[in-house]
Amino acid sequence: MDMTKELLLQTADMICDNTFIFNHKWDMEACNIPVKFDGEIQWNKIPFEDEEWAFMLNRHKYWTFLGKAYFLTKDEKYLTTFIRQMNSWIDSVELANPEFKDCARTIEMGLRCINWIKTMELFEREYKFDEAFKEKVYNSLKEQCDILLEIYDDFRTLSNWGVLQNCGLITFAFYYGKLDTDYFTVPLKRLEHQCKIQILPDGVHWEQSPMYQNEVLNCLLETAVQFKHHNIEIPQFIRESIRKIGFSNFAMKKPNHHQPMQGDSDDTDLRDIITRCAAVLEDEELKFGGFEEIDFESIWELDKKSIENYSKLQAKKPDYTSVALQNSGNFYLRDSFDEKGNYLWFTCGSIGSGHGHGDMLHFDLTYKGEDFLIDSGRYTYVEGNETRIELKNNYSHNTIIMDNQLFSKFNGSWGIVKTPLPLNSMYKFNDKFDYVEGGHLGYLDQPTPAVSNRKIFYIKPDLWVVVDEFLTRGEHSYKQFFNLDLDVKAELEENHVILKKENTLHMKWSDSVKLSRKDIQISKEYNTLQKSTRIESETSFVENAILFTIISPENLEVEKIQVRRGNLALVGEDEAKAIRVKVSEDREIIFFNSTREVAAQKKTYLLDGVLFYGKTGFIDINKGEKELHIFKY
Repeated sequence: MDMTKELLLQTADMICDNTFIFNHKWDMEACNIPVKFDGEIQWNKIPFEDEEWAFMLNRHKYWTFLGKAYFLTKDEKYLTTFIRQMNSWIDSVELANPEFKDCARTIEMGLRCINWIKTMELFEREYKFDEAFKEKVYNSLKEQCDILLEIYDDFRTLSNWGVLQNCGLITFAFYYGKLDTDYFTVPLKRLEHQCKIQILPDGVHWEQSPMYQNEVLNCLLETAVQFKHHNIEIPQFIRESIRKIGFSNFAMKKPNHHQPMQGDSDDTDLRDIITRCAAVLEDEELKFGGFEEIDFESIWELDKKSIENYSKLQAKKPDYTSVALQNSGNFYLRDSFDEKGNYLWFTCGSIGSGHGHGDMLHFDLTYKGEDFLIDSGRYTYVEGNETRIELKNNYSHNTIIMDNQLFSKFNGSWGIVKTPLPLNSMYKFNDKFDYVEGGHLGYLDQPTPAVSNRKIFYIKPDLWVVVDEFLTRGEHSYKQFFNLDLDVKAELEENHVILKKENTLHMKWSDSVKLSRKDIQISKEYNTLQKSTRIESETSFVENAILFTIISPENLEVEKIQVRRGNLALVGEDEAKAIRVKVSEDREIIFFNSTREVAAQKKTYLLDGVLFYGKTGFIDINKGEKELHIFKY
């Protein structure tokens, strides 16, 4: 949740009572269940059988709340609590002792460097620590930084862990004036390499999980602010990395300003982190994606100059709506950037790391600012938890499977047993319609191999046509999954689903499908589950399969129509299929899809008197005028 002054003070008061709750919106593993220590704090405690709780406890982000609360109230209980708890941690935690292994990971060390120093700086605005305490803190930080310099391998080079530990080292070097030592030069060089290999050209972090992408971004912003605070020019690679990730956040931002729950991500508002990107870079377009004024959270995270300049920035509305992040396989189709706008996110890229889910060909759908179809979230990292595996699997994403065989398979919380190779995706965006497609090779290992493709037509503002295509032989069954947001009411009729919130969407199919409803659980925040619904459609085809799914706020007339060649010969449905959608009294659209290369001389198709060559497209018929659009040849 967003941190307000009231929530900040409430949380700080709990910390003073040795009661810990992880309720910050960017906490990687939130926990809103308070845990109280009646005596000394047991720093390696693992409640709820979730070691992530111990990791969160030892990152000490909550100590920054004490520093902020002290600045706001001048109440010395926040200062004495910080000193007491800091002494407790340093005196009791032995990093080399296996008993404290959950306190001694390098990711926590990096975050501790940042959080300890941020907390010290907050208190030092009003208070001067005694030299003995400062030396104790320094000695502990130096011990941890020496470990961070030593432990650096291929895993840390590619993982968000390494970014966090290198940013921690740089923070240590700035605070203690060690810019001419290895504590600064080594991590800065490592960080530059990491930014080159971890951040794709489209700005998406390779792990394909916005929650962890933004933890990387938060640390890069921390480092950039340190440079600005010390009147040193921000290295170009840091500026460029912030810009790229900032714009990928802007691209993925839903009408309610939240990130999609891709991979291991929560339903989190992106505006504060985009605001910080805009402030640090003085970027007007990024400001359009952030807050009009610096928010309460960001005011603590920025340097004075960035804060002063932010109000002078004129928010610049982009001259585009839809965005293709093709390197990562993420596509965002919109009619506008309005909070009541329409939005579809389609993904067809690498699974990334263990934070990735079986979401190949998944799409989210938001209509008039209301989420209807969503990703189901992550819930927990506890090994052996059945819900964790449920939420990672294909059926918890709005995708399609063949013969009840999952195309992605997982082992425990982190193991990836099987993940399909994505096929090259393509797209075309303009102000009237968007088109995107992608596929995967997840069924090449089946007795009868198949190639799976999904194509999405978006006729603006509010008609979506999804084409699911399987290139194969023999008869197979196919099952689509549609995971609904909270409070979406679903009414099932024959070949027709009505989805209702304040607004209504209708789903229809080109062929007869068997519809069913399942009660499921979704997770919008780590450690939180809520009841929802999944709609499943099931059908079968002989030879190549083509299934059209039509989504619209209106109950449109949909009919399947014959496809002929240019010589009027009838074309079989295993080769090509077309549907007619009556949009209004004066307008109808014919959508077309072909699965084969035509070997004979007659390679043209004929639909409604229009002769053309191509594999995928539509004919827009408005008041008798016919406009042909072909996307694949």
